[in-house]
Amino acid sequence: MTQDTVFEILSNSRRRFMLSYLNEHDGPVDLMELANEIAAWENETTVDELTDKQSKRVYVSVYQTHVPKLEATGLIDYDSDSGLIELSERASEIDRYMPDEESERPWHRYYVGLAIASAVFYGAVALGVPVLEQLTTAGAGVVVVVAFAVLSGYHYFKRDKKASIVEEMPVEDRS
Repeated sequence: MTQDTVFEILSNSRRRFMLSYLNEHDGPVDLMELANEIAAWENETTVDELTDKQSKRVYVSVYQTHVPKLEATGLIDYDSDSGLIELSERASEIDRYMPDEESERPWHRYYVGLAIASAVFYGAVALGVPVLEQLTTAGAGVVVVVAFAVLSGYHYFKRDKKASIVEEMPVEDRS
């Protein structure tokens, strides 16, 4: 699958939601159930509180547009007789582009935590806390800077690794 195809598929929020929802559920899912989940998500409500109009509007779009597009790329298998839809084995090709909330690190929290810990550490050195009294304030500053450098470097290389995966994908010949 080309990079352009992957980005085209993932450019639509309904398709991203469909793929994520199917990924979370082992085995086939009823298309109407999936459409209702999308409608509830889009309308910021529960499936039980959906109106028939909200449900039908999303179902028609999913059935007529998104299922055929995902099926044509081989990412899903759809049985029109039973109305069941599931991810195909080929769906694993786009896993690296799908958000995985569990694996996303809350980097902002790490930086805030390090800033607080650094302030406490530096304050303890400045106040001459017995265990840290041998360290000068300049030495404490170096420790803080090194700690931020290590965290920043780790964050950079993690992001760089993710970016290199995207760059490795083949690009269609546009000539």
